[in-house]
Amino acid sequence: MSTALWNDLAPAPRPAGWGAATHVAAGLWRIADPRGVVVGHVRAIAADGGWRYAAERFHSATGRFRRLGEFWSSADALECLRYAR
Repeated sequence: MSTALWNDLAPAPRPAGWGAATHVAAGLWRIADPRGVVVGHVRAIAADGGWRYAAERFHSATGRFRRLGEFWSSADALECLRYAR
């Protein structure tokens, strides 16, 4: 595996006391709640003037991830995953 995959320029999201973020690919973090249950992903997207962060949740009926929204801060994307259950 190439080490370049893990050299992200986007700052990693930091769940403030309610879960954990695991870096799984370039620009992609898996978000789990305090019990270890995966609640979704946060994806970094390069944009003019910085980074945008997309909150994504798995939709079992379609077998795909659905984007819940895009945000200018990773904290906002994390809050979207936290409360959109």
